[in-house]
Amino acid sequence: MTSTRGKSDMTLSLKRNQGMDSSVSGANATNRPSVKGKSDKDVYLQKRMLKPAFANSFHVWGLVVGAVISGEFSGFNTGYAYGLGSMIVAHVFCSVLMITVSLNLTELATAMPFASGCAAYASAAFNGAVACFIGYAYTFDMVFIGAQVTNFIGVCLQLIFATDIQYNVGYYFLTIFMCHGINFYPKVYFNVVTATTAISCLLVVIPLFVMAPHFDFKDAFLTTIVAADGTITTSTDFLPFGIEGVINCSPLALYLLICFECLPCCVEETQDVKTAIPRGMLAANITLVIVSWIAMVVCAGMPPGVSVLQTALLPYSSMLMTVFELSNAQAVTLISLPSIFASQLAIYYATTRYIYGLSRGGYMPPILSLTTSEGAPYTAMAATSLMFCALSLFLQYSPVTNTGYIFLTMGSIFALTAYIVQPILYIRLKFRLPSLPRPFNMKMAGIVPALINLIIACGILIGMVYLNPIWRVCLLGIAIGYMLLVPFYLLVVRHYLKDSPEKMFIKRQLNSIMNESMRSSKQSSGSESMKA
Repeated sequence: MTSTRGKSDMTLSLKRNQGMDSSVSGANATNRPSVKGKSDKDVYLQKRMLKPAFANSFHVWGLVVGAVISGEFSGFNTGYAYGLGSMIVAHVFCSVLMITVSLNLTELATAMPFASGCAAYASAAFNGAVACFIGYAYTFDMVFIGAQVTNFIGVCLQLIFATDIQYNVGYYFLTIFMCHGINFYPKVYFNVVTATTAISCLLVVIPLFVMAPHFDFKDAFLTTIVAADGTITTSTDFLPFGIEGVINCSPLALYLLICFECLPCCVEETQDVKTAIPRGMLAANITLVIVSWIAMVVCAGMPPGVSVLQTALLPYSSMLMTVFELSNAQAVTLISLPSIFASQLAIYYATTRYIYGLSRGGYMPPILSLTTSEGAPYTAMAATSLMFCALSLFLQYSPVTNTGYIFLTMGSIFALTAYIVQPILYIRLKFRLPSLPRPFNMKMAGIVPALINLIIACGILIGMVYLNPIWRVCLLGIAIGYMLLVPFYLLVVRHYLKDSPEKMFIKRQLNSIMNESMRSSKQSSGSESMKA
């Protein structure tokens, strides 16, 4: 087998840990003879090898932007009910949140290139319990948002083909089957998601530029206010609902960017991690900032008016049909389809890799990390398909009318939880593993964006829990789930933790620090004895 020229030592050690060098992967394992003289640990890892590194910075860009891009076509527009000014202020904070999280996440992903992402960082910073906590948080963040995207693509296909709602189930199965099939061939997957993402970005910007002459600045800042007694008034104030309006807009502004945190899931399949990951993430951040701001601001001033667009399922379709006086809603809906499929495809991939990484490390059943000869984690893919299908069906048939909003809330809380824990891990690792090689290293200055990230994420979560009863109920349910995870970890998970590549990497780093400390201590003692 060949290794990619120019990779860092960390990437080489990752490859060895995945079975390319059995002496490293089995160093700390019990060397009982197994198949063809290999240790059990070697056999365990050889059954769990991803495709040799293929992705480049363009593919990284395609994955990250693809996971987010459907949010630029729908969902965010309901925030117009609180005024465009409120959305602008909220999106400033959310944009800063994305950039600060991305900076820290890029440093950690290049220093510890493992698909389990923050679970590996948490294991190095604290212990397996924290790793289990944040690993499940990231996974369910993707699962809930992925199920919502799957449900959304079913609704779009229903509009395009003018079918009854009961046929949406078939659309769920069809699109999930397509994601499943494409993921069996990782090289094909990266090319497809990147191409689909590029098309989606063009479909965000081009229609808005075409409709630009119809933009009305005054209408963009026109907010309808319904009083408690039912009286309806309009306001042109920048913040018609004050700080409460900004807080209520925060999850909707975040919806324009959420899922960018899927970055670490692709590192094990990326060539030249030390350059491809930073370049891909930088390009993704720039792209998302540009398209999200264009979509949010320009849509508000387009016909048929912000008061109509704030309740539209597909605002782009409403704008195009009004501006160009189109009557074929099915054809117009096609413009949103590539972006929704790109997000479904990217989030599906991210979920499979998180499940794979957690399973390989022992936090989930070992069977969920088995891979094919092509390097596809087929059991994790099967689990992801089942969860997406089940939750999409629940969304469709739930008797609760606001189930979609509850799912969005659950996904947002899981994401904010991860955003809160991740900077803590970053700061902790700065001091616990100061000698850890970091190809993308912000040195101690990286603590500043970590603290900004922590403050903004805490502010959004606390503000929404304070103002919104649904957020309080959802947070309580998630908190109960986390509490149940503690005995599950103590009684089950910790007894099955494996010496996965990330654990072996962490052990070597800690051993290196201990050896360096011992050498320094001996040198200091020798100097003192010579002086005496």
